[in-house]
Amino acid sequence: MNNVAPNSPFRFILLFTLLSFCHALSATIISTAVTVDSYTVNYPEPDQAWRESQSGTQRASTSTRSTIYDTSVYAATEISARNQGVAFLAAWKYQASAATGSAVISYQVENNASSARQFNLRFSPLFGFLTAYCADPDGQFDFDSGSSLACGSDDYATSGYDAQIWLNDELIWSSMASLRSDINGVSIKTDGAVLGHFDAQASTYRWDTQWFDLPLDMFQPSEQFNLRYSVDVLVDGRASLQGAVACEPFDCPYPDNVAFAEYGTPEFVEYSDQVFQFSSSALAVGEPENFGLIVLGGIMLARLFGGRKLVDHAE
Repeated sequence: MNNVAPNSPFRFILLFTLLSFCHALSATIISTAVTVDSYTVNYPEPDQAWRESQSGTQRASTSTRSTIYDTSVYAATEISARNQGVAFLAAWKYQASAATGSAVISYQVENNASSARQFNLRFSPLFGFLTAYCADPDGQFDFDSGSSLACGSDDYATSGYDAQIWLNDELIWSSMASLRSDINGVSIKTDGAVLGHFDAQASTYRWDTQWFDLPLDMFQPSEQFNLRYSVDVLVDGRASLQGAVACEPFDCPYPDNVAFAEYGTPEFVEYSDQVFQFSSSALAVGEPENFGLIVLGGIMLARLFGGRKLVDHAE
């Protein structure tokens, strides 16, 4: 009887078998689309917005403003979205005004591997915060507020966001938060993934950059799927205009009813970084052409690592 140690061919077969399970292939991103929209309004008069926008398949941005100088009514939005998965939306308002903004980033992706793959998504909503308050008589928020108008029974300020990720027609991730300040105080409502921390004393809801890993689905060779990432922000409110002092344009004190919403601020992430990352991993597929390789791999693993010897029987 002769003991036979595993030689190079055996090691090659083992390595090839393991690679057939572990090798990861990247996806082919067939197309991307980026769209943005925004709207501002002041309540004493119809919308008088100034708008500037840029659109494209890789990047889109827009800015809108609506202002009445003699009562310091002001609303504005700024949006910048890119196909890396970064959506920066900021909306703010003072006194009786409102602003909304939205960004949508869409991907069409294909499995370019020769076998079925499990696809995954890693993404980050980045940093953001909400704030909303009615009156700041003590200058608590240090916005040079010269107003001390009380928050009346019908007055309020609110800010919020709503973010969603859709795989084809299925919602796979969502996060929503809405901050409201009125005569009863400050409150927060959240749904889905909770991103941040609520500070009632400062009338803020804030979150830091964080990452989410989402399993998508198994896709066959050449199979395609669509992914859509949408974010909406809203600031709104009403405040009594009684007692507001007339002032010169660009020289008005900040009034009392203020709201601000910001989502996806890339403070620590450059636009060149992929904060929307696709990956795929091989699956243990049972296709006929792979079955023999799988069986052989199992035998080699048992023999090489199970402590058994290969024995030749001589007749």
